[in-house]
Amino acid sequence: MKCIIEANGLKVFGKAIHALSRIGDEIWLDPLEKGLAVRSVNTAHSGYACFLFSPMFFQHYTPNLDQRQDNKTSVLPLFRSVATIDRSVCRCDISINIQEKRIIFQFNCRHGKIFLIYRAI
Repeated sequence: MKCIIEANGLKVFGKAIHALSRIGDEIWLDPLEKGLAVRSVNTAHSGYACFLFSPMFFQHYTPNLDQRQDNKTSVLPLFRSVATIDRSVCRCDISINIQEKRIIFQFNCRHGKIFLIYRAI
């Protein structure tokens, strides 16, 4: 899966991550044909929340459905300060590689710096 979020959508995506973090500690990124589902469940499995971002939300969205698998990760530290990200980051590239078992968040900043952060699945 590969998707690109522009600066104006990054704040919305970050707020969705913050809302899901109130439900549970872990977040699942599930690429679907109809969009990217971002889900969370609490530890007692009594509460569940899901945001579905349609392909129109992204500048570029390519799901890889033949390798579909739930990808559990903790992404809250990456989106800790939504206001700062909104001002300094112009684009975020998210890619999931099932073979290498990693999720890559690449933040392209306005001043030319690129921050590459990956998490093991």
